[in-house]
Amino acid sequence: MKATLKVMLPGFTGNMDDVVIYYNSKLNKYIARRKVQPSFTPDNSIIKDIHAFRRRIRVREAYLDDCREYIRLFNQKFRKQGRAMSTWPNVYMKVMRALKSQYPEINFNSLTREEVIERQLPCKTIADAVNAGYLEKVPGFEKLNREI
Repeated sequence: MKATLKVMLPGFTGNMDDVVIYYNSKLNKYIARRKVQPSFTPDNSIIKDIHAFRRRIRVREAYLDDCREYIRLFNQKFRKQGRAMSTWPNVYMKVMRALKSQYPEINFNSLTREEVIERQLPCKTIADAVNAGYLEKVPGFEKLNREI
């Protein structure tokens, strides 16, 4: 909500109850808006750890191609419902966050590719992630079996 006032005390800015008034030099006018309390933002350290894990183990290009193919299949199936994914990090993050919720003891700072394959974790391939319920089933997901 933007409100402009014709008569304003020069230099007045500040808070009044639940209204904030300030001078915007780019617009060359005073602006009054509702005072907004910031909402709670959860800690993003898990996202940093997941992407650091991806860089550390150097996820194979074939795995990323499977992520891209999953996106194509997903968008093809859910196009009429107005749902879509756009890039491979969407799929990767969805898989890794689901893995962390199923296995809370996993530490992405010390996890290795060999450990993922040895423990048969569902993030090993996109097909395994779909079978584990991390991603929605799409036609042809069985072919997405290249390892991380």
